[in-house]
Amino acid sequence: MFPIKIFRWITFIFLIIMLSRFAEPVQAGSSPCGGSVTVVSGDTLYTIAKRCSTSVNALKLANNLSNVNLVNVGQILLMPGALISGSNNIDIYIVNHGDTLLEIAKLFNTNLSHLLSLNPTIKNPNLIYAGQRVNVPSPNAVSPEEPPLISTKVYIVQRGDTMSKIASRIAITLSTLVKLNPQVGNTNLIYVGQKLNLPDGISQYTVAQGDTLKKIADSFGTTWQALLKLNPEIKNANLIYVGQIIKIQ
Repeated sequence: MFPIKIFRWITFIFLIIMLSRFAEPVQAGSSPCGGSVTVVSGDTLYTIAKRCSTSVNALKLANNLSNVNLVNVGQILLMPGALISGSNNIDIYIVNHGDTLLEIAKLFNTNLSHLLSLNPTIKNPNLIYAGQRVNVPSPNAVSPEEPPLISTKVYIVQRGDTMSKIASRIAITLSTLVKLNPQVGNTNLIYVGQKLNLPDGISQYTVAQGDTLKKIADSFGTTWQALLKLNPEIKNANLIYVGQIIKIQ
């Protein structure tokens, strides 16, 4: 019979081997602790977060943890700032504290539009969180050739607008809107009266909270009377509702 101590050591080594087999291949990490940390006896998520200059919530997001009070000796935890090898020329970057999507795009030699196209679940490029996983192009990735977008229509920014909201209302992706407007350095900084390029073929608009027919007309450089002619089903210019589809050309 093995002594109890020897049995415990064998179990411990076996656990580390098994956990490492399922660990994701971390390429690098900008955390003070590097790309990953192996839990040792006495560790809690709080002590690891404090030691590695991060937060418990960031570690929870980065590692898809359901219980922040339960970590196991030998468990490998990925750190914010880590880069994980992926597949199909796409790697995974774990957002670090202070990161912006624009900075991440520059870090991986791409642009915001391409980064958004790799991450369709990101609806607002100004809302990312430490610990969030973001798809990024791998170093040998070649951006696919895309036909140039043609803009034939202009949208005039109204109070309360964001680029994400505008894209949603005209049924295009945020990355498409960003691509057509390279003059917008920060997608969170658009102002009332600013002109944004829209892709060719935009013919309808979805009414949002607070919209009026005049406000929509102003946005597209037309008049509410012209919109009424395009939308004969609207009998009263003051009666439009959220979600209603308005023809704009």
